[in-house]
Amino acid sequence: MKLVVVGTGQGGSNIADEFVALGQWVWTNRRVRIFTGTEADPIAKGVFAVNLGAGDLYGLEHIPQTDDHTILMGTTDEFRGRGAGKVNADGAEQARRDSRKIVSTIRDHGDVYSADAIMVIATTAGGTGSGSVGVIVDLLKEEFKKPVYAMLVLPFENQYDEPDSVINTATCLKKVLENSKADAVFLVDNQKFARKQDAMGVNFATINRKIADSFMDILCVGEETDRRFIGEVLDANDVIRILKGPTVIGVSHAALPVTRKARTSSGGLFGRLRGSERQQQHFSVSKAQIERAQTVVTQALAELSLDCEYIEEGKVLYDAQHVLGLFSGPAVEATEEIVEMMDNTFAELVPGAGRRKGTYPGRTSDTISVTAIVANIGEGKAMDRIEWFYREAANMMNTSRDRREGRGRRWEDISKLSDALPNL
Repeated sequence: MKLVVVGTGQGGSNIADEFVALGQWVWTNRRVRIFTGTEADPIAKGVFAVNLGAGDLYGLEHIPQTDDHTILMGTTDEFRGRGAGKVNADGAEQARRDSRKIVSTIRDHGDVYSADAIMVIATTAGGTGSGSVGVIVDLLKEEFKKPVYAMLVLPFENQYDEPDSVINTATCLKKVLENSKADAVFLVDNQKFARKQDAMGVNFATINRKIADSFMDILCVGEETDRRFIGEVLDANDVIRILKGPTVIGVSHAALPVTRKARTSSGGLFGRLRGSERQQQHFSVSKAQIERAQTVVTQALAELSLDCEYIEEGKVLYDAQHVLGLFSGPAVEATEEIVEMMDNTFAELVPGAGRRKGTYPGRTSDTISVTAIVANIGEGKAMDRIEWFYREAANMMNTSRDRREGRGRRWEDISKLSDALPNL
C-alpha cells in the first residue's frame, strides 16, 4: 500500500519525518517502497511537512527542507513564519488562505496519482496542526478523489488541566471526526507510548518512531515483490475497504527461541503450498508455537494506539465494524493452525466485526509479530475519552468566559474611582 503522507504542525511534521526514516529502512532492507516515487527517489517524494512556524521546519531530519517538501504557511501576512501560538482557529484559517499553495505543492511534487491513499497527521493540543488538519483533509479529498485518512495524536495526561490543550483537542476531534471528509481517523494516545523516567525529548522521539513503525508491515505486505515473502496477501484494497470512522492500530512482537530461529523458511503453510517437505517435530513444539502466537495476537489488541475496550460480564471485548490482522514472521511459523487461531481470537474479542487476515512470511528471522487494525470503533474507552474532551472543553470555555467577565466587571468598578482624578 503506497501512501502520500502530510504532517501538519510541529508534532505532525515530526511524525511524518519519522515515516521517512521508516521508508528509508524498508527500502534498504526490503527493497519495498511504501511512499510514492521511483527507484531514483524511492523514499521522500511522497512525504510533506506543513507549518506556520519556520523554526519547527528547521528541526526536521529526514524530510528535505526544500519548498517541494516543506510548506511554510503565512509568509505574506501577520504570522510571518512564527506559528499559531496554540490558537487553532488561526491554524484552520491559514490553511484555508494557503489552500492553493498546499494543494499545488503536493500535486506537483508528490506523484499522488500513483498513491493508494493519503494520510494527514497532526497532534491535537497545539495550534497549527490541530486547526489545519481537518481543512487539509478536505482540500486533498476534493482535489485527488482518493482515500484520505487523518491521524490525530491526543495529548499527554499532564496536559489535561490546560484549557488550551483540552479545547484545541476537542475542537480538532469535532472537526475531523464529525465535519471532515476523512475516510478514517487513526486515533493515537501519546500516553500509551510515554515512559515517565525518560526526558521529554527522548519520549517524543520514541513515540514518533513507534507510531510510524506500527504501519511498517501493513504497508509493506501489499508492495512485496519477492515471491519468497508473499503469503496470504492483504493488498491495498483489503485495507482501504475496512478503514472507516474512528480507527486504532496496534502491533505486538515476540522473540523466537533459538531453535526456531535456525529453521529455514521453507516450511509452514506457504512452504507446503509450494510443495516443499515439512520437517516433523514434537507435538510440544507445535503447542508452544500456538501459545506464543496467541499471546502476540491478544497483546496486539492490548497495544492498540488508543484503548477502546469495554467490559461485558467480566470479559474484555472490543466494539467495531471491522478488524484486520496481519501475522508476520518466518514462513515456518505461519501454519494453518496459527492463522485460524488469529481469526478465531478476533471473532471472539471483536464480536460481530467483519474480519480480514493476512500473513507476511519470511522477512523477520528472529521474531513474530501481529498488526491489528480495529476500524469504526464504538462503545468503549475510546468513545469515553472523546466524550470527556467534549464535556471538559465546554466546561473550561464556560469557566474561562465567567472569569473574563468577572475581571471586566471588577476593572469597571475600580475605574469609577479614578473619575475624580485629573487626566494627564
